[in-house]
Amino acid sequence: MILKKNQISALFCNARECVRLGQARVARSYVLQLLDGALESYGNASTILKKAKLAAFMDHWIAVSRELYARGITDFVLESFGLPVKKSNPHLKTPPVSVPKPAPPSIAPASESPRAQMPSAEIPRDDDIDYSGLIEETKNTQGLCAEVFEKNKFSVAEIYVTGNGKLASGTGFIISGKGYLLTNDHVVYDKTNEVYYPKISMKLYSGQKRYRLEVLFSDRKTDIALCRFDPEEVGKFASIKSIADYSSLQQGADCILIGNGFGMGLAPFSGEVRYTKDSDGNLVHTAPSNPGDSGAPVFNRQGECIGVNKSKTVKINAETADGIANATPMDTVKELLDKWCKCNDIEL
Repeated sequence: MILKKNQISALFCNARECVRLGQARVARSYVLQLLDGALESYGNASTILKKAKLAAFMDHWIAVSRELYARGITDFVLESFGLPVKKSNPHLKTPPVSVPKPAPPSIAPASESPRAQMPSAEIPRDDDIDYSGLIEETKNTQGLCAEVFEKNKFSVAEIYVTGNGKLASGTGFIISGKGYLLTNDHVVYDKTNEVYYPKISMKLYSGQKRYRLEVLFSDRKTDIALCRFDPEEVGKFASIKSIADYSSLQQGADCILIGNGFGMGLAPFSGEVRYTKDSDGNLVHTAPSNPGDSGAPVFNRQGECIGVNKSKTVKINAETADGIANATPMDTVKELLDKWCKCNDIEL
């Protein structure tokens, strides 16, 4: 059952009172009820931002629950409930309750307001309670997709290639302040003539000038190419942050792609991770992928790159496929980068 605001307030206040009285086990039972409500809300969340806020809420209160179970009333628990930390303030005006067997507190049912059950001095105002994720998102946020785009748009580049009478576009992203950029091999390689395009350039977000790109190394199997531009020529730019541990990525996780679809300019698209690695070693996701989105970075909700977008599955066993795009996982990309750096004595 999705909790209402007054129910959340009652559960929070009940748990807080139990913590104040030193009753860790009872406090944990109320925290678990909060988590149950948050989990139900997560399943019914209609936007990625709501899910992100709920996940952050649950991460924190799961940690509180574990602490209550393993160690009881610790400083971390006290801080989470806005109560004074004993060891950091030995001269509290109101000493903690120290009776060996405190009487059970007067607990309000979750559906009722707890204010009449406790001394008013001990009741936190609604403004003091962190309802992150359980209450409607604030009006001044535009959503997770917009936030990830805003954070990374100056690290992503529109790629343009010219050669043998052909004009094409794609996407790439900067991984180093030294001017290194990743994209797909097929974005910069002319398969028809079996040569790399003689003219490869990039353009940064909201800019007009194009800068020359040089292909340093590439791998046809993983469809990854490492390119370089002159950082002094470009001037101001940013680089993306990659996920530290790819194995931590979970199936069903939210993802955001920033691509240059149809050469129309950089734009974000959102989806979910279908498979962290399929039988071909691909990261499979549901973010829309169109011509020009090849080489685009795929981000998790923390704004960390988890893969390099490369293709779209159109048919499976003669059946039309819908919402299946493929990317090279970031752990595979890191292995390639390490090999290229080691073999060629370069540092990104």
